[in-house]
Amino acid sequence: MALTVNDLYVFTQKLIRKNQSGSLTSTEFNTFWNDAQRAYMGDLLGRFQLRSNGKLGMNTGLMLNETILTKTSTLNISGGSVSKPTGLLYRLALRIDDFDVVFVNHGQISEVKKSVIDAPSVADNKYYAYEIESTYKFLPATVTTAEINYIGDVTDIVWGYTLDGNGRQVYSSGASTQSKWDDISNMEITKRMLQNIGLSLKDRDFQNFGSQNIQTGD
Repeated sequence: MALTVNDLYVFTQKLIRKNQSGSLTSTEFNTFWNDAQRAYMGDLLGRFQLRSNGKLGMNTGLMLNETILTKTSTLNISGGSVSKPTGLLYRLALRIDDFDVVFVNHGQISEVKKSVIDAPSVADNKYYAYEIESTYKFLPATVTTAEINYIGDVTDIVWGYTLDGNGRQVYSSGASTQSKWDDISNMEITKRMLQNIGLSLKDRDFQNFGSQNIQTGD
């Protein structure tokens, strides 16, 4: 069963009460959890080696979560130029008609254009691109569409709610934004968040919470 944002918030509240550490509002939960997931994303993208230099959590790498993190978009190119997708963090692949686009640096542009063998050509499926800030420039400039696979920024979770007759917050799935991560990552991110606010926990705490949910439906 996939963990919802409500499951994660309820678990956090129960652990805080267990440790007699006060309370955590829904707004604070959203903020702390989103900070922790960005730190987790940074580990996945920035450190592919084994744990070192203070890296927290599991020995993870990009491939472990690539299916979750990867996004695909169609780029509509005009005049050989197109803006990068919103939230793009890391480009994985760029293709035109299923042919790879070769990226060149600015010092190679003139050389590519004048090439006798590998000049940009739609007929020969020879495609090139280079970057200028938030824009991709394509050679030849006559191409109109491309497909990109990329690692996108994380989606901020939101524990949404409605108010009951007494003005108390009641969880609303329709007003909430769920995590895009798998359950293992959700637990790892929650563990990081709790450590950031000064609480320690054991993996057994997650197991007990899951067992309780199955038995009681809470």
